[in-house]
Amino acid sequence: MGISRAATRATATIHDADGGMASKRDVILEAATQVFLARGYGSASMDAIAKQAGVSKQTVYAHFGGKAALFGAIVQARSDSIADMIPRPGAPVGDPGEALEAIARRFLTIVLSPEAVARFRVVMAESGRFPELARVFYDSGPKRATLALAEFLGRLDESGVLRVPDSQLAAGQFFAMVRGDLFLRNLLGLRQPTDAADVDAVVRHAVGNFIAVHRPSSAAE
Repeated sequence: MGISRAATRATATIHDADGGMASKRDVILEAATQVFLARGYGSASMDAIAKQAGVSKQTVYAHFGGKAALFGAIVQARSDSIADMIPRPGAPVGDPGEALEAIARRFLTIVLSPEAVARFRVVMAESGRFPELARVFYDSGPKRATLALAEFLGRLDESGVLRVPDSQLAAGQFFAMVRGDLFLRNLLGLRQPTDAADVDAVVRHAVGNFIAVHRPSSAAE
């Protein structure tokens, strides 16, 4: 998407679903997303982002502090969307398999989106020149999602629903299984758009294997 079209999108997001004004933070995030994807991280300037958002550069700095933090905020918003599918402490879990399937589907919806794939390409292409980009991407996205899932798996372990002695390791492996070859093919441009049947097969296979490995011994007998 070109900068002029992106500007139209950014301006359009100023009005929320109720006809009110969206926050300046949201408008800046939308504008920054388009600038980063169009120009790359290194060539994206705070001046360009401010112009795209229709705000002053000082306003951008006031909300985010710097370019790396701004990029991290974009990634974090997507990570929080994954965390929203994870049952909160005290909330009824029900069937852990169904809960994990919901998490896996949201995860794939996000990581296979064209924007997420393009953002990952930006990180891979420019992290060598900008080490802070790799760190902020990992901390704001994969790490946050993994820690959120690990907390949930820890609760399942404590309650005896599943046996997950190392919940953080298990959470990382779960996301890796779900992402798998499907993400790689999309990253390389070999399979887009992804068939719903592909997603369904990957989710069911990953969750089934995860439950089988972490099922309590008494439940397996």
